Amino acid sequence: MKVPSDYYQAEVRDGFYVPSEMKRCWAATIGVLEVIDRICKRHGLKYFAEYGTLLGAVRHGGFIPWDDDFDISMKREDYLLFLKAARDELPKDYQLLSVYNNHKYDNFLSRVVNRDFISLEEDFLKVNHNFPFAVGIDIFPLDHFQYDDKENKLIKDILLSAQTIVALLDPDVTDINEIDETAKEHIIRFCDMCGIPLEEGKPVRQQIYILIERVCAVYDDSAPFLTNMFFWVENGNQVYKKEYFENTVRLPFEYFDISAPIGYDAKLAECYGVNYMTPYKGGGMHDYPLYGGQKKLLFETTGTNYYKEYSFSRTDIARSYPDQPERSKKEVVFLPFRAKYWPYMEKEWERMLSEEDTDVFVIPIPYYDKGIYGISEDIHYEADLFPDYVNVIPFDKYDFDRRIPDRIVIQNPYDEYDNAITVHPRFYTENLLAVTSELVYIPYFSIEDPGPDDMKARYTADMFIKVPGVTRADKVLVESEKIRELYIEKLCAFAGEDTRTVWDERITVSDIRPDRESGIREEDIPGEWWRYLLDDKGEGKKVILYHTGVSDLVTYGKKAIDKISSVLEIFRSHKDTMTVIWQAHPQTQTVLETWYPKLWEDYVRVLQGYLTDDYGIYDDREDHGRSVAIADAYYGDRDAIMHNFADTGRPVMIANIDIQ
Repeated sequence: MKVPSDYYQAEVRDGFYVPSEMKRCWAATIGVLEVIDRICKRHGLKYFAEYGTLLGAVRHGGFIPWDDDFDISMKREDYLLFLKAARDELPKDYQLLSVYNNHKYDNFLSRVVNRDFISLEEDFLKVNHNFPFAVGIDIFPLDHFQYDDKENKLIKDILLSAQTIVALLDPDVTDINEIDETAKEHIIRFCDMCGIPLEEGKPVRQQIYILIERVCAVYDDSAPFLTNMFFWVENGNQVYKKEYFENTVRLPFEYFDISAPIGYDAKLAECYGVNYMTPYKGGGMHDYPLYGGQKKLLFETTGTNYYKEYSFSRTDIARSYPDQPERSKKEVVFLPFRAKYWPYMEKEWERMLSEEDTDVFVIPIPYYDKGIYGISEDIHYEADLFPDYVNVIPFDKYDFDRRIPDRIVIQNPYDEYDNAITVHPRFYTENLLAVTSELVYIPYFSIEDPGPDDMKARYTADMFIKVPGVTRADKVLVESEKIRELYIEKLCAFAGEDTRTVWDERITVSDIRPDRESGIREEDIPGEWWRYLLDDKGEGKKVILYHTGVSDLVTYGKKAIDKISSVLEIFRSHKDTMTVIWQAHPQTQTVLETWYPKLWEDYVRVLQGYLTDDYGIYDDREDHGRSVAIADAYYGDRDAIMHNFADTGRPVMIANIDIQ
């Protein structure tokens, strides 16, 4: 699948900075998902996004910004068929890790990885998005389950005992007589209980693992629940109604789409609580990033990092100033590199325009994508994408060496030290210092103030603070005192505690965060929508975005249909002063028509009544951006569209299925 050209660039999501190397990790992981997805489709197998991956798909439309692992699950019957197919169909260099094909493997889940280790081979880097580290996807088996105190206790005792046994065994032992007598007795008793003897000449531990898998599958599909048996054994949880996994629905995930359980909303509410749409960013590092060990090993082995990293030098703060030409007014030059980031410069630009003795120039500068081995590829120049009210000047029409502007304001701090893009070398900070009396850096993004326990945010902060645009700038404008403290803390750790007075002076709090934009250009609103958005006097009505997800429809059936009917009746009764945009999940028709035809008939009946009464807009397109931009408030099901709307700062109300 083609990756969007700007996907690898660092960005901020939900106030969290996602560095470009993490974006490459995500893309490489999605590459593994594509392989699994193809195999499953080829063999008619169902897989389900699971745990944080499912939460990310529903809440963020992709990865949770501060996460990097990837989990899916399969019902045991599909799981075994997949393992068999994957052994023959995985691409070259891919590895399938499971107790069935690797006697040294010691986990009760399987894993597909794109490589068994670090690779700097060009072919691998091309396929894996210039990411040299191995990535993979965990696959959890789901077993049928029913609550029965006597049987449950027996199963739990067997599995706990078996786990104790395998922990004592050497994976290479094939002769049971080489095993400690006590352990041997337990193994024989366990095999007798399962009714399956050990085979001679095969690794004993692997055989025990496979027997354990069979114990997990003790219930058949008549049981009412599904569970990951080992989570249930250890914690007594992760047991769900099997109806949640009856079918799948595709959810957007980054630039791909992923298969999710049809009852994803109810499953997530049971797993994470009814407030699962509210993000939590705190907590320790754990294994973040997952490739951290590989990154460290590569450095220890080669003495270098794969992605070029900036090292601080004392010369970076030993400032010398160029001779300033005589002129009647000061000259201030703004150097944005992407049009969409211009709003982060705009407030400072307006302040400079208001100074009578100052001439202000906006000069968009070119930037380049980076390919394998840091080679610059495509050039981007976005001067024609800036707002009409900004008078831009071509970058080759301003003579920096002759004019020596009094101040240059930049927003790309990386110079060559970013693995996704680089600005033109003419505009690296070292070169700009030679042609201005003051270099100012304004970040092109806005992050949330990190808390003291928000270790992941503090870790990724290194990627945007320990860069030349920060250390070399005469002034760095940040948005809050907490962020200023973070910059100073990181810079002192990077450059030495004796540099604190430098950063105390240079890092400055300023009002730079853009105002939220809640509107949309009139020309981007479909012409047929206007008759709903305006009242008889031509004035705008209040607009409510009403979203219905496919998960709640399937989970609650007729109850969900009745809820939709009652909600639409309320909107109809207020049609003179209020307009509703009914934004339906884009797969509503596909899922209901295919698997729930009677429910689809009921849905169509309600929809036809809505369209006949003609008091609102119906939209089931995947792109909900214009609906989010137009609406004054949100009401409906939990989904990524709700999360996007909440980010605008406008009111959000979650529908309660029990209130008709």
